[in-house]
Amino acid sequence: MTDKKHIDHERGYEMLISFGLTPNEARIYIYLLERGVAIGGSKLAIGTGIHRQYVYVCLERLIGQGLVVTEEVGKQKKYKAISQNQIEKIARRRVSEAEGIVRELASFSVIGHEQDFEVYQGRRELQNFEIMFASQLHNGDTQYVIGGAADRFAEAMEDRYDEFVEIVNDKKFITYYLGPQSELEVLKSAQRAHTGFTYKTLPDFPKGVTNTVIRADSIAVYTFAEPTLVYVIKSKIVAESYKKYFDMLWTLGK
Repeated sequence: MTDKKHIDHERGYEMLISFGLTPNEARIYIYLLERGVAIGGSKLAIGTGIHRQYVYVCLERLIGQGLVVTEEVGKQKKYKAISQNQIEKIARRRVSEAEGIVRELASFSVIGHEQDFEVYQGRRELQNFEIMFASQLHNGDTQYVIGGAADRFAEAMEDRYDEFVEIVNDKKFITYYLGPQSELEVLKSAQRAHTGFTYKTLPDFPKGVTNTVIRADSIAVYTFAEPTLVYVIKSKIVAESYKKYFDMLWTLGK
């Protein structure tokens, strides 16, 4: 076992362990991050004080997690750390996987069908929420939007908008959007980008800074003020109730 008294960057070390790395994996990853170059297994064993056999076991796990890559230098294999930003990507993937598991279990569970509530604040959280949502879609899933701020959604997604559209198109995701006539050009543009996008407009529908999105088992209210906020109510009953309201408005649209 590693002696913590001799660990550099102890706070980062402890955080990596909390994230799921073993003590030896955390020490090797920190060692590689500090140096920023590809290093051979023998040198890693000497530099970290970890037995060479365990170094290679840890490296295989770190490679599998996407934190380390190999480089061929002649006949020798060396190892290099991926940027610490990869930790955030792994965390997003884990959240997406967890959401998918919850969704699958909820399809037959009779527990926990009461309401749940979440809030996402700021553009970055909105972007992460949308990408995670899109990544766990089933083919042909549908959402219904009572809009008024279609242009603001695209602005808030920033450079991740194209990534979002690519995912929903690949999943054949369907969106029904109801908004004001003043959004007509924005809606036409959205329809060109998102192949499953269908819209209607209402002449007296106000343009504003909010969208209400109805999904299979939740509704989400987006407020595009400062800061950008997403309020999510997870409840199949509430979603079904809002869907009836949407259907009534949809019949009035053009």
